Amino acid sequence: MTISKRSILTAAAAAFIVGGVAAPSAPAAPSAAPASTPAPAHGTLGAELDNLQWTPVRTMSGGTVWMLRVSRDPHVEAGGVYFLYNPDESSVAGSFSVGDDVRVRTVHDWRAAVFAPARDAHRIEVRYGNLQAPDTARVVASVTDTLGNE
Repeated sequence: MTISKRSILTAAAAAFIVGGVAAPSAPAAPSAAPASTPAPAHGTLGAELDNLQWTPVRTMSGGTVWMLRVSRDPHVEAGGVYFLYNPDESSVAGSFSVGDDVRVRTVHDWRAAVFAPARDAHRIEVRYGNLQAPDTARVVASVTDTLGNE
């Protein structure tokens, strides 16, 4: 039986997103870029995305993990920061990833808003504004668990 590279990567990405494990690297030519890896279908994984898209991130070990990133410029006024917020708990939640090993609580550029969604949160928002006053910050993107896993 022959297993295609695409089916291995799709299954591995789904395992990471649902189970929170790193997707192993599939056999590929050294020049293959992570962007060629097929993105998971959000509908089949129970996640509704608003101004977010799945993106593959290479790990230090050479594997690939799937994270979310803001997909379009939200056109906000300068002076604030991007941060993650859990509206169900009314609290700042999580951090952004720089690569697969460095985490930062805030970023100044929407293109740096890359994160792994929390498995225990029903909804996570990317907000822009003052971290000390998160209720007044503007929601620029969100991910909602449509399966009801909390």
